Amino acid sequence: MDIRKGKNVQWIDIENPTEKEVAWIEQEFGIHPVIAEELRGPSARSRVEAYKNYLFFIYYFPLYDADDEASTRTEIDFIVTKNAVITVHYTPFGKVRDGLDVAKVDTSLMLVYRIIEHFTTFQDRQLRHIREKVEAVGRQIFKGHEKKVLEQITYLKRDISEYRIIVRLQEPILHSLVAKGKLLWGEGAEVYLNDLMGDQLKVVNQLEDYREAIADFEDTNNQLMNLKINGSMKTFTALSFLTFPFMLLAAIFSMNTRDTPLIDAPGAFWIIVGVMAVGMVSLTIYFRRKGWF
Repeated sequence: MDIRKGKNVQWIDIENPTEKEVAWIEQEFGIHPVIAEELRGPSARSRVEAYKNYLFFIYYFPLYDADDEASTRTEIDFIVTKNAVITVHYTPFGKVRDGLDVAKVDTSLMLVYRIIEHFTTFQDRQLRHIREKVEAVGRQIFKGHEKKVLEQITYLKRDISEYRIIVRLQEPILHSLVAKGKLLWGEGAEVYLNDLMGDQLKVVNQLEDYREAIADFEDTNNQLMNLKINGSMKTFTALSFLTFPFMLLAAIFSMNTRDTPLIDAPGAFWIIVGVMAVGMVSLTIYFRRKGWF
């Protein structure tokens, strides 16, 4: 349990709460037993609920896993009273809290605002790894590494999609918080809570930009791959057409029949080989002039 105090408010942060800690929260802040039960583990769904003396809501934000190259959903349960904010989470995120100073905060509204704003800023910083990867794909796309680029695009699309799903979950939570937060803090809370929605929308818009950019890169990369495949097919087709007549000619002269011409002529073998060589060279020159390969 980590307790930080502001001017007239305190922030109590608990990671993987024990039965003793849940019982203490229930008794100290008078929360409903059903809400206390929610704090014992991750919840199945997000929601915002307003009670007589407190708010309870579940907030999600993405946490990037560098090993898996993907973002995972991290849940934070908020219990907010007039003078305290309790956050309960089940994933360590010590680095996320770095730089969050609450010493000068004087209301629970401003404390919730600062905490969520800090999480949103952290999300924006995490987007840097997506932006860098998108830019890297853009630089590699015309360097003849289509297979490698396709693999990078596949991983990046997964990361963007997972990040986007998690960030999208914040939208209905913040909408409900605007409506129900006024029951605890009054009409003046709407300005701050709407600002949080605006910050969240900026993150969503960035993700949409990255998603469109990577989709364009994927289309371009696919076109380059198709050009290479078509070029290869064109070359193989020309080679097949180039060799087929002479394979047929060789097969004809290999037939053991009395009427096969040149069979008994002196130097017949070299005559046939010469005809085939001249024919192949002539067709090669013709194909090159036509630009077929």
